[in-house]
Parts: sequence; C-alpha cells; structure tokens
Amino acid sequence: TNSPIFVTWCDLMTKFLGSLFISLMVYASPASAQSLPINMPSKPFGEMPHPAAPDYADPRAWAALPDRRDAADVVPENDPYGDRQKDAAVDVFYIHPTTYRRAESWNQPIEDAATNDWTDESVIARQAAAFNACCRVFAPRYRQATAAAVVAPAAMQAIGAYEFAWQDVRSAFLHYMTHWNGGRPFIIVGHSQGAAHVERWLREFWPQENYRSKLVAAYAIGVSFTERSVAELGGGIPVCATPSATGCFLSWNAFDRSGDPSQYLAMTLARHQQRFGNLEGTNVVCVNPLTFAVQAPKADPTANLGALPARRGVGLAASLQQGVALPPTEKHLIGAECDGGILRVSGVPQTGYAVVALPAGMLHFNEFDLFYQNIRANAVERSSAFLRH
Repeated sequence: TNSPIFVTWCDLMTKFLGSLFISLMVYASPASAQSLPINMPSKPFGEMPHPAAPDYADPRAWAALPDRRDAADVVPENDPYGDRQKDAAVDVFYIHPTTYRRAESWNQPIEDAATNDWTDESVIARQAAAFNACCRVFAPRYRQATAAAVVAPAAMQAIGAYEFAWQDVRSAFLHYMTHWNGGRPFIIVGHSQGAAHVERWLREFWPQENYRSKLVAAYAIGVSFTERSVAELGGGIPVCATPSATGCFLSWNAFDRSGDPSQYLAMTLARHQQRFGNLEGTNVVCVNPLTFAVQAPKADPTANLGALPARRGVGLAASLQQGVALPPTEKHLIGAECDGGILRVSGVPQTGYAVVALPAGMLHFNEFDLFYQNIRANAVERSSAFLRH
C-alpha cells in the first residue's frame, strides 16, 4: 500500500511548486547553482515500460560500498577525521534523493551512466560521504522515481513510481542485512525522495526487534513530519532529544531566514488533518543540525563547525583518481534556528555555495552541506554513544 508520507510529500510539493520551472528533487550542480527542466513522461505510470530490477549481488548496483574506492570515500581538505570506513564499527545505509530527470520512464534504469555519475557527484560525495568518519557506507542505486513524479497530476499515477523505487530500496537493505551487516549497528539516512523511503523503512522494519535493536538513528531530511506521525510511525519512534541519543529519529526542513515557509507549513498541516481527521500533534519535527538538541533549538554561526562550499575546478572522477579532497569546510558562517517546525537559516553565503533559488526561500538542496561538519561530528558522537551502551 502507498505510504501516507509518500502521498503527503508528493501532494505537498505539487501544490508548493505549482507550475514553476525549477528542479526541486533533482539535484543542482555542486559547482554552481543551476535550474534544470522537469521532463514529464508522456503516459501514466501504468502505461510506461519499467526498467529491469537491479541485482544487489552485483557491485555495480551500489553507488557506495566500503571495500572499494568510490564517491563516499572523499573528505574535505581540512577534515579532522578522514575516511575511517576500514576500522568503523557502525554502518550507514544511505538512500539518495532524486537525481533522475528523464522522461523515457517514470523510474531510472540502473544502467543509466549519466544519472549514476551525477548521483555520485552531487550527493554521494556531498551527503553520504559525511558519514565515512563514523561508519562503513552502503548506498544502493535504485530505480528512483523521476523528478516529474513530484509535480505530476494525479491522472499520471506517479505515486506508483515511488512504490516501485521503495521495493528496490527494500531489496537492497535486505541484501545488506544478509550479506554484510553481521550484527553490526547501523544508521539509516535519506534526503528528499530518500527520506520518504526512510519513512517506509521505519514503518516496516522498526517494529521488529532484530532491526530496532541495531538502529543508531534514522535521518529523514527534507520531508516534513508532524509529531503525531512520528509518534505512530512503526509503532512510534522517539525524536533524538540530545546529541548522543540513539534509537531515535531526526528531521529538518531548511528555509532562509528571510524566506516565508507559511505556505509549506499550511500544506503540511492540511495533509495532517486529512490523514488523522484533526489537528492534534501537528507540530512539525525539527532537530537543529548545529546543536542536535531539542532543548537548544537556536544556534548562532559560532556553533557551525564547517559548511561545505561548492567543488571548484575538479570533478569527482579526477578527485578520486588524484586523491583530491572535497573543498575545505568553512566555520562560523551560518546559524540556524528551529522555529515553528522550520529550520530558519541565517548567513548563507551568496557566492561559493551551490545555493539554488527555490520558492519562499526554501533551502532544500543545502540541507546537508550548510551543516556538513556538524552532521559529521555528531554521527561520530552518536555512534560512539551507541557502542558504549
């Protein structure tokens, strides 16, 4: 059955974006901000051909594996940790956001090399790699729903594309558990479309003790969750209240301090009411990635351990071949505050970062890189806390 979060997320974004010609859910260049067209498939989901299923026993079906050189191995030039995957006692299972925007199919063919390269460049290197200081990184390629699915009219049946994508993510996770987990603790991370798949993971796997006992934390970033939805998700999972809490849930949705998230919030609340029939528990979950403490919702720029600028002058392939790191992170530039369920961000640089202009000041593309080193340091802290217990 279709997940309520999938339906909520797609409906919310469709209304929020309207007919704007932008590329939300398709990752913009980490070298420069750019908008890309959304290409709509010509027929409804049920009338289009579907790509062949991936074989997760084949390493080519994975964007990141810990025993090879790939995009999840890069680190910033001034990073205090380095890539620690070889000795890590914790794993991360990372589910990437939408990077496919073609119209030949509602779902990405796994062999689409251009999309795979772009996935590696834009998010494996700049999101998944943030966790290589704490964890071995596993990141499946999957038949992700194309960008148009998030703004497609109901008649196109695009919700089926997300269900299709989830079945791949589910298969990849089960393959990881069977062949590589070996009883190790793990973190689940997803952004945007990937966060919607984290919701599906929690709904199915969190109730089961053998999975629940191993979960360090679940990061579902870039999708709005009300407190009631989290309290009922998979029987209920607590929000991570402190930087060292484990077995818990984190989420944030970022807007520039000068932006106006009121429409986004109104649509979130409307969908909550439609789902539950009332407005109880409608506060939107927001954990500030500069503090990771519910009781510390506000942080000035001095708390920012390092934002990740755009890559300059060298592509990912050259970086991996030459051993070139990500750009050095920059401290103390950007502050943030959880305010009414929205992460309000101040001090975002106007140049040097891949900041894409989205409606109402939304910073959806930048929900990792603006807080890169804080996320990295906290994943180390949270993993260590889990191992001590």
